[in-house]
Amino acid sequence: MKSFFGYEYEPAAHLLVTDEDAADFLQSQFSNELRPFDVGRCTYGVWLDVKGKVIADSVIFCEGAERFRILSEYSASAVIAQKLKQHIIADDVEIEAQSTGAALALIGEGAVAVLQQLGFSVPEAGSFVNKLGVMLSRGRRSTALSFELWSDSAATIAELKARLVEIGMEWISAERMQLIRIAAGIPSVPCEIGPNDLPGEGALVGDAVSLTKGCYLGQEVVSRMHHVGRPQRGLFRISGSERAPNCPIALYNRESKKIGELRSAFSTENGWQGVALLKTRYAVVGESLNHETGSVKIEGLFQSIKGGAE
Repeated sequence: MKSFFGYEYEPAAHLLVTDEDAADFLQSQFSNELRPFDVGRCTYGVWLDVKGKVIADSVIFCEGAERFRILSEYSASAVIAQKLKQHIIADDVEIEAQSTGAALALIGEGAVAVLQQLGFSVPEAGSFVNKLGVMLSRGRRSTALSFELWSDSAATIAELKARLVEIGMEWISAERMQLIRIAAGIPSVPCEIGPNDLPGEGALVGDAVSLTKGCYLGQEVVSRMHHVGRPQRGLFRISGSERAPNCPIALYNRESKKIGELRSAFSTENGWQGVALLKTRYAVVGESLNHETGSVKIEGLFQSIKGGAE
């Protein structure tokens, strides 16, 4: 059997958006194209403010013409709900926070055979299937093929995990999952790109942020930066040989000029790896930067990837 492994987590956000204006309202607020509003379609994207800054990210699942489900691994329900409610004017839209449930991620080519063995039909990119209370969609965690299985019932996910354990699936820690994500150049929202940052600074344009859909909140800023200017900052992979520092922490070049901030750091066998937002004009791959308790090395610039939940 081809290699595969699993990761268990609890989402930070689960919202239901319903009523007759739900589809058009979400289309006007979300950074990615939601049309056509077909049942079974799912789309990854971010939520921007009026200045084009990144508030949160999520996947939106279309369950009907007037029913959409929003899930996010790290962006809280309250943050997304507040962002949406403050922009409702005369729209007939209901936004309700739900129990976040539980989820599993399956990563690797072998995951397809495992899912089929469990009785799931494997969805194409940009779509999802729902079987016995478990929602299955493509993931965006690594360069390898990945899938997300979510249920509002933690017991259902626990039962599914037990079946996967019987099959012999390897389960990895949250730290290892983060290292795989970083190696693939997938930014974490809002930790590595958040409310003070633009999506173009986080390798999100073209993946999580559409350049071709019609108007949405923050779209003008995104379009202007893409077509007229360019980001002055960018995300970089960073490594260190000492103990992983607490983040965020300021980073300085050899001239003691602050050029950015380390946003995340995760321990490895030989030190740690993380992600920093740096001023691109001063960031040189291979060079070292200093912080208050040690030094780091710039390993490379993040590159945008096309995710499975488009």
